[in-house]
Amino acid sequence: QQLTKGGLAMPFAPKPIAAALAAVFLAPAISPAQDTGTTGQTPEETTTPPVEVQSSRLGGEFRTDTTSSATRTETPLRDIPQFVNVVPASVIESQHATNLVDALRNVPGITWGAPEGGFSGAQLPFLRGFPAGGDLFLDGLRDLGEYNRDTFNLQSVEVMKGPSALMFGRGGTGGVINQVSKVPTLTPLKEVGVSLGTYGEKRLTGDLNLPIGQTTALSIAAMVEDSDLYKDDVESEKVGIAPTLRFGIGTPTDITLSLFYLKTEDVTDYGQPTLGAAFNYAMPPVSMEKFYGLHNLDNTDLETKIATLNIRHRFNDALSIRNVTRWANYQRDMEATIATLSGTDLNGNVVTAATPRQLLMVDQKHNKARDNDDTVLINQTELTWKLSTGAIQHTLLAGLELTKEEFDRLTYNFDGDPVTPGVQAPATRTSLLFPDSSTTLSYTKTPAANALAEAKSISVYVQDQIEFTPQWKALLGLRWEDYDAEARTNSLTGGTSTKFSRDDKMVSGRAGLIFQPTQAQSYYVSYGNSYNPSGELGVYGGTGTNLNAANELVKPEKNVNYEVGAIWDVFNGIQVQTAVFRNEKTNARMTDPVLGVVVLDGKRRVDGVEVGFA
Repeated sequence: QQLTKGGLAMPFAPKPIAAALAAVFLAPAISPAQDTGTTGQTPEETTTPPVEVQSSRLGGEFRTDTTSSATRTETPLRDIPQFVNVVPASVIESQHATNLVDALRNVPGITWGAPEGGFSGAQLPFLRGFPAGGDLFLDGLRDLGEYNRDTFNLQSVEVMKGPSALMFGRGGTGGVINQVSKVPTLTPLKEVGVSLGTYGEKRLTGDLNLPIGQTTALSIAAMVEDSDLYKDDVESEKVGIAPTLRFGIGTPTDITLSLFYLKTEDVTDYGQPTLGAAFNYAMPPVSMEKFYGLHNLDNTDLETKIATLNIRHRFNDALSIRNVTRWANYQRDMEATIATLSGTDLNGNVVTAATPRQLLMVDQKHNKARDNDDTVLINQTELTWKLSTGAIQHTLLAGLELTKEEFDRLTYNFDGDPVTPGVQAPATRTSLLFPDSSTTLSYTKTPAANALAEAKSISVYVQDQIEFTPQWKALLGLRWEDYDAEARTNSLTGGTSTKFSRDDKMVSGRAGLIFQPTQAQSYYVSYGNSYNPSGELGVYGGTGTNLNAANELVKPEKNVNYEVGAIWDVFNGIQVQTAVFRNEKTNARMTDPVLGVVVLDGKRRVDGVEVGFA
């Protein structure tokens, strides 16, 4: 429910930040009507003109015809030789998609792997059959963090299918996912959203856009949520705020400074135990709501901080330059209980296929913890030049990107019996059919190993969008990237240390030809490629391997994409987009069965057809 004025009866007790948020965004925006009638006289009957209220920034359109993500210039989708899906804020809001996973359910060709690491943010997206956990971007810059991505500050989510290394660099076998943030405008906006839903959902959002003078505006997007999940004793608390200040709107120099903060506190959930070998590893005969962790001990705390400075300067209508600098820090503290079927039943007998289900027990071992402290620093400069060579029109883009990524990850040992030599994981037992998550354990927690990884990259790229005639267009581009990675693991118990490093230089690109016989038709053929270096720092176990003794000498994997597609505007505003494609990884990493080392001898191919309607 969108509220723009008046009071709000809160059906739940607001936390201080929620109360402050409500006070800011629910301030009256319209003055009370004035009584203009004469005292003692009967006022004339009047008709109040209708008032139509709609979001002035987000709009109500479900269809988007242009994007700047795929080419870094505002380009109609029909002029991009690539299958591009745009999920605008109007769709995200109408579906109440509060996280990235739900927003992306609108996109064809994307599937999800099970959450890893015990929290929902680690769901691994697959694009056209290839993992894309390391191919998430925010406003065109790589977003490497492990966190639950919320939509409260998103203007849209855009998915570029097929290798997209020309604009985004390494990875992107099946495509990339780019989140587009809200930016301030000169149109005032004051909006609050309140959500109450199943599983105890309580969510409050605010969206403020405040013009300051003729060329400056401030926007603040904020969110607070305290909700349960479908699992017993599993809940999630979130708070986020994203202030953005923009100067020089409509002038040659446009400067945007944005901050983003998101903190979530979840109960770690490693799922339900299978019934083990005696029962062919069947799933337990219980409701999916059953939780087998330890509610008081299992936690995943995530804190994301991002600061971005974006400077655009337009020399004239043909020439402009943009420089964006981003610092991001992603922290994660996690403890988890791993539940497995016990080898003995309630009476101490060995479990067999004949053991009654009501006697089965589960071992709850609280023995997993990891802390992350990852930092990314990116600087990107792009020059755009529109020119003509005779009758041929060009939009040239030249870019330089400098990136430094640092991963710092710490694992721990749990000892439930410090008196006895060795490490005994703290554990308890519970019934399979009626699990108890309230047990508390006593244990010591000591650092075990520290994994450090660092990657520095330098990229230079150039792109030319060519218009030969209104019917024939093309897109050509190349990217050169130097990716220098280093990984080190320090054992904090044995005093040993290992270190590996690798430096790869990769050339990737994209080429496409477009034919548009009418304004309602657009056909294209395209080719693109990308690379996955061995030292790639990725998240969720998608393509990031980190360096080790087995892959330190292994060259990057190469990905190629061949695609034929079309976009039709049929009738009454309906647009149909389709593509036939082939994605290939021609030299996938695999382990030699004889030598036991990693070699580039695997091949993977995905053929497919995609169709989208808007």
